[in-house]
Amino acid sequence: MHLAARRLLIIMLILLGISSVIAFVIPEPQRNDSSPEQSVTGTTGETQTKAKSGESNGTESAPVSDRTEYATVNMEANRPEQVNARPGQRLILTVKTSRGADVEIEGLGLTGFADRFAPAVFDVILPLKADRFQVRAPGEKPRAVIVTGP
Repeated sequence: MHLAARRLLIIMLILLGISSVIAFVIPEPQRNDSSPEQSVTGTTGETQTKAKSGESNGTESAPVSDRTEYATVNMEANRPEQVNARPGQRLILTVKTSRGADVEIEGLGLTGFADRFAPAVFDVILPLKADRFQVRAPGEKPRAVIVTGP
């Protein structure tokens, strides 16, 4: 019985050592944006390369801004905060709260959960049409407004 336990312990230590070496060797993932010339599209993960020439096939939409906007919203703020962005721009919105709450961005169909240990993070490409999107907990007044356009 003790021999089997000893073998199991040795195997577990070997696996721990191997996983530690792998974790040390593999580089840490970068949070940088992907190259604007090569990006993953849709849910299939297929890669699409943007055309470098001035040709247009007539189905292209307005160019998406290459600058990512980062914003943080506190759900306990006394006044609603305003987040300014351009249509088609990538927005990474972090929503913080000290109590657990569902968070939604009305008009974009996005929901998340935030509490004092883990904020809700929304990574979204804003629609190309100028608009206003309210950030709120369901049934409460808006705590922030995302404004796109002029």
